[in-house]
Amino acid sequence: MLGISQKAAGLSIEQSGIRYVRLKTKTWEMDKTFFLPLPSGVIAENQITDRSALLNQLKGLVKQERLKGSEVSLSVPPSQLIIRKMSIPSTNPRQVEQLVKLEVETGLHLPFETPVYDYIETAKDENQTHILVFAAPRQTMSDFVQVVEEAGLRVSGLEMSGVALARAVTAGFGEEFQETMLVHLEKGQLDVYMYHRGNPVFMRALNLQDLSSDEAWLESAAASAGQAPGQPSLSPLQLSEITAEISRMLNFYQYSLHDGSARVQEILITGPDRTRMQLNTELARSLPELQIRELDFSAVQQPVTGSKEHNAFRIAVGTALRRADGGQMDLLPREDREAMLFPFLAISLMGLWVLGLAATVTFFVLNQGEIRDQENRLEALRDQRAAAEQELLALQQSGLSQNGRLEVLEGIAEHRESPVVILTELIRVLPEGAILKSTGYTYRSEMDMTVYLTKMEDASAYLLNLRRLPFTESAMITRLSEGIADSSVVVGGQTYYTAGYRVQLAPGTVNTLTPAEGSDAGGTAE
Repeated sequence: MLGISQKAAGLSIEQSGIRYVRLKTKTWEMDKTFFLPLPSGVIAENQITDRSALLNQLKGLVKQERLKGSEVSLSVPPSQLIIRKMSIPSTNPRQVEQLVKLEVETGLHLPFETPVYDYIETAKDENQTHILVFAAPRQTMSDFVQVVEEAGLRVSGLEMSGVALARAVTAGFGEEFQETMLVHLEKGQLDVYMYHRGNPVFMRALNLQDLSSDEAWLESAAASAGQAPGQPSLSPLQLSEITAEISRMLNFYQYSLHDGSARVQEILITGPDRTRMQLNTELARSLPELQIRELDFSAVQQPVTGSKEHNAFRIAVGTALRRADGGQMDLLPREDREAMLFPFLAISLMGLWVLGLAATVTFFVLNQGEIRDQENRLEALRDQRAAAEQELLALQQSGLSQNGRLEVLEGIAEHRESPVVILTELIRVLPEGAILKSTGYTYRSEMDMTVYLTKMEDASAYLLNLRRLPFTESAMITRLSEGIADSSVVVGGQTYYTAGYRVQLAPGTVNTLTPAEGSDAGGTAE
């Protein structure tokens, strides 16, 4: 049913005692249990009041049961648990986490200074994430965890007993907790949990010893029911006060938490047989408009047949099942890793800064000598430049001789090039009706041309003419297509072909060309 891959254990700390359950694989059938009853005063108002007594008893039992080093999920009573609704202006999980942390630590007014908290998402819209924040006193939670771990167990997660109990109810009875009040009765204690759409939105603990009691009536009722004195039972006065408190909480849920838009539809009651049935009867009489149900875990049929132990260990069973769903809430106090690492990071950065400063100083000192060498070299170059300028000035003043001028002119003529001569030759050998559209010239290297031709066979004819030119080393057609892309060329009814050519120039021939006399070219240049 639950898909637990290995045995899972749960430990519930309750005011009446500590219960341990280890479940078998893939079921909630109990593999091992123990119950440690606690003397009055060890835990009061859901807080540890006698730490040494609790630790010694639990440590001895863990050793006796050979459970030292075992991992457990832990549930504790709802001590000062605060639940708040929030709307975070982000849908990014990382930003939501940071904004919740900022809000809890700075803006959330809590009755305790150092909280441990967790949150769950209830809904998302376009720009916001709606969440429920659960906060509890860090010191109280740490006290529970430290006692359990010092006794020899390892705590993997921490949650409130109401969350664990609701998980057990869902597993055993299929309850969905849409608009539900869950009432948990235990010796001297009554806890009320209210759920909306599967999420806990309100928790409250009542100490039954603070309510009115009629000891004579209780003894008489126990005798008539065949119970031994001291068995848990509720007097009419206690039932009346409990009913009144529950009615006030129902109104708070409907009008304060939901502004009249939602109301509790059912009340579920868990606890010892006698008190559970008493409260069920009283609430059914006082609140006939609601569905009232008492849940007897000993009557569970799926996945295994229940027993009296299931009813007594219901919270511990729900705590053990935490591994199956990953835990909706985890209030296990953990050190803020970023806060712990900050001093080390600060020291490391300071050390790196000191090393960087030392390296900079060392580099500066070592480069002082190189800077002086470069300055000396620069000074020598300045002297050479001055000497060259003096020599050039002397040459200018002396002038060139007649022979010198002729040598200069001959050199210029030798290296003169005339692209005009090349262009004239290219036009001269154009086929009849062809148009030289554009040319590109790379110095002493190559020429690229775009030519419009009236016939496709003229493309090969022009290629042959190009290869015969004296300055051509090689020639090739780079593209050939029908039609022309230039709308500025007026073609009338004539069909044109566009051809691209690339001509490699032969080294040393360009500057020897002279314009050809006459031309039989039938083409033109645009």
